[in-house]
Amino acid sequence: MRGRDLVPWRRRGGLLPGFFDFGFGFDDFFDNFFNFQPVKTDMRETENEYIVEADLPGYDKNNIEIHFENNMLTISAQQDESTEEKGENYIHRERRRGSFSRTIPVPENVNGDAIKASFNNGVLQLILPKITPSKPRGRKIDIE
Repeated sequence: MRGRDLVPWRRRGGLLPGFFDFGFGFDDFFDNFFNFQPVKTDMRETENEYIVEADLPGYDKNNIEIHFENNMLTISAQQDESTEEKGENYIHRERRRGSFSRTIPVPENVNGDAIKASFNNGVLQLILPKITPSKPRGRKIDIE
């Protein structure tokens, strides 16, 4: 049974210290490297509201949930799709299941009771009215 022993984890700081030390687990490497987000969103500000648009292709609006609490907007959805095709001497079946949840911090100036949502062609649009209208803050910064 000698060949079936556990192999100890290699300690950091070996031949090339710091070179292979990413500072996070291997599973997190791809999420951090490619900046993976399950739902791509755009957020913009107008004088009276914030507008959030989230791409949700293939999702049904009945399977999407939106929650607003403590200046945090959470979008979550589930997808359960299956297809079956039968022929004379074959059956072709495919199933796709998945779920996601994304939480977006929003400014304190949002009137949570007046948030509106619409879903059209795979794009979820949320209108978050401001409590007090304000001009978008920001300025263009020139590069020297």
